[in-house]
Amino acid sequence: MPTELTVVPAGDATLLALLRRNGTLLESPCNGKGLCGKCKVRILSGPVSALAESERRLLSSEELAEGIRLACATVPLGPVTLDPLELLGNRPTAVLGGWNLPSFDFSPEITTKTVVPVFPGLNSVGTLCDAWNGGSDAPCAVPLHLVQKLPGLSDRPSMTAVYRQGCLMDLRDDCCALGAAVDIGTTTVAVSLFDLRSSRKLGEDGFVNPQKAFGLDVLSRIHYDSEHPGGVKDLQAVVVRQLETCIQGLITAAGCPADSLYEISVAGNATMLHCLLGVPLASLGRAPYSSVFVQPMTVSARELGFSFSPSTLVYCLPSVSTYIGGDIVAGALAARLDTAEDTVLFIDIGTNGEIILSRGGRMYACSCAAGPALEGMNISCGMRAEPGAIDHVSLQNGQAVFTVIGGQAPKGICGSGLLEAVSQAVAQGMIGKNGRISLDFPLTETDAQGKRRIVLDRNRGIFLTQSDIRQVQLCKGAILSGILTLLQQLSISPEEIDRVLVAGQFGKHLVPESLTGCGIIPASLLQRISYIGNSSMTGAQLCLLSGEERLRARKLAGEISYIELSVAPGYEKRFTQSLQFREG
Repeated sequence: MPTELTVVPAGDATLLALLRRNGTLLESPCNGKGLCGKCKVRILSGPVSALAESERRLLSSEELAEGIRLACATVPLGPVTLDPLELLGNRPTAVLGGWNLPSFDFSPEITTKTVVPVFPGLNSVGTLCDAWNGGSDAPCAVPLHLVQKLPGLSDRPSMTAVYRQGCLMDLRDDCCALGAAVDIGTTTVAVSLFDLRSSRKLGEDGFVNPQKAFGLDVLSRIHYDSEHPGGVKDLQAVVVRQLETCIQGLITAAGCPADSLYEISVAGNATMLHCLLGVPLASLGRAPYSSVFVQPMTVSARELGFSFSPSTLVYCLPSVSTYIGGDIVAGALAARLDTAEDTVLFIDIGTNGEIILSRGGRMYACSCAAGPALEGMNISCGMRAEPGAIDHVSLQNGQAVFTVIGGQAPKGICGSGLLEAVSQAVAQGMIGKNGRISLDFPLTETDAQGKRRIVLDRNRGIFLTQSDIRQVQLCKGAILSGILTLLQQLSISPEEIDRVLVAGQFGKHLVPESLTGCGIIPASLLQRISYIGNSSMTGAQLCLLSGEERLRARKLAGEISYIELSVAPGYEKRFTQSLQFREG
């Protein structure tokens, strides 16, 4: 059954803008620029504007005949009833939790102690002040919510005092004290819930970042903030709302009270952390491209719009720079790069590829614009890793054999399948060194316009086009040239690297041969590649469970030297050479 919504016109606002105002979030990877064709709606009744050029280009004749339009290009001319076809969050998504935690000192900022109540009574607040200040005579500013709890604790034989860094922050009639670790990625958000008394994980969950309704990548979201007064508050509100729902669901499933959450430890890139804190994004999008903050931040959850206990705090991990954010610091912390005695290459592959090269305690990092191809954007049949996506491909005997997430009929291809297909096509000679598709193979052909493509599933119209190959080239060129630049910085060769650590959601579906076959990583490193999972989440968990790890993260962030690729000597030539595929 279709989902019917009625939209009332407001000036020249598009359907996309009006739906956003109503809290209805559509897929909109290009932030309403008319480039992606994802914000499809079916017009059921009511007058709308004439077809825009973007709709003629991005919608098929069959779709147009069915009344399908692009919300970003359609203006209602009266009340319109529609069916939103691409509602964000309507489809299941697999979100990757943390990896195995390395050994660490369990010393959370939040601690508890069982105490005997002495309230209420004469000067109950004075007694509470003594507990709050540890017996000091300094002026006391006890939080009001603690005073309001005193009468309800009078008949308890004992209660739980909750402390942060030794300071009283709450009193409870049970012994619950929970914390959440969160990885806010540009595409997905992962959440883990912990018992802060024992370090036991109570559950984990995640969701597609609802900010995708405002653009697939960070640049689109920065533009949204600059184009809409207070736009960052919209970005903050949608992620806070869904994050609270997710955390509260975990708390309920664990059988704990709703007010037992005391801390949320968050890792994310600079844009995601600015959005969470509601800090305007303008400085991130214009020269000199600077973050408002890189140090760790601790703020009240209520101040951000959460409705958790007044005692709940949000801790954001430190960053190195605008382009090396708290997610990469978290990854370096999880990988123990600061104490590694061998030479380690750490890579987090996504729309932006962040790379750290560590040797003998010296750490150099860079960020490269890999582009959104690996997230499925700008790929003719691209989609994210969700049910219906081809995630593994084998080209053999003139046929494309593949697996599909969810075991259903394929709808498109995600990043891992894309890299596998391209790497095998390169090895077999279907794709030349310069990226051009050869027509001398059973799986290669030209379309009706004479454009070259590789056939994956003709019946379902799934192909790799020459333009798709170009997008992969740009991605591989960006990452490989970044790696080579860091190697030059330390004056070492690829063969001197002992370990290559691939992190993140994307790496989960990859086989190492795809990374080297495409040339993203030098072929000589094939046997040294290992996958370390969502290291950003692992780092967030470490910082939730250990004050010592927080200090270590801050120190580590200060020890990483950031290399700006655009001004590195010889970078342009290195990038151009890195665009070429390795001959099979």
